[in-house]
Amino acid sequence: MKKQFVFSHPYEYKECSKALAAIYNDIKFFPVLKSNSSDYWVSYDNSYGADRNYNGKYKHEGIDIMAENNVSGYYPVISVTDGVVENMGWLEKGGYRVGIRSNSSGYFYYAHLSSYAGIKKGDKIKAGTLLGYMGDTGYGKVEGTSGNFAVHLHFGIYIATKNYSELSVNPYTVLKYLETKTLAADY
Repeated sequence: MKKQFVFSHPYEYKECSKALAAIYNDIKFFPVLKSNSSDYWVSYDNSYGADRNYNGKYKHEGIDIMAENNVSGYYPVISVTDGVVENMGWLEKGGYRVGIRSNSSGYFYYAHLSSYAGIKKGDKIKAGTLLGYMGDTGYGKVEGTSGNFAVHLHFGIYIATKNYSELSVNPYTVLKYLETKTLAADY
């Protein structure tokens, strides 16, 4: 069960601190490539925990990295870490998504993609591997539903602890740190 990141007692704090330290050891690159030929890139705010409402109210378990050029399929999305492609495919809320399990067991979630880039479930990948392209898919039961919101990448991080199999962690500070580790490409 996914739970928002809370420290309920000292043991949990210690365990979460270790998991977060491992996450920081794993991460290498910002999840969106910068273009060598365009000034357009991305922006984001700390929207973690914000109220959302699609088929009922829930809390936002990630950060939305918004496209300054609101064109689906324009921005390349890369893995921030080495790991294994654990999940791919359609989710009603997340649209086309990829889930990467890092070497330290962190789970990195990339959602609302427009398309995938030659990866498949079970693939071992390196940080910087192209996963797909930023899009606006999701918020629909029918696979391929798009256009219900602006083009963006929903980026989430989950850790496992003794008490939670998937504990949502606010990725805002991770993204701020990774801004200094942004790769660029011609697109």
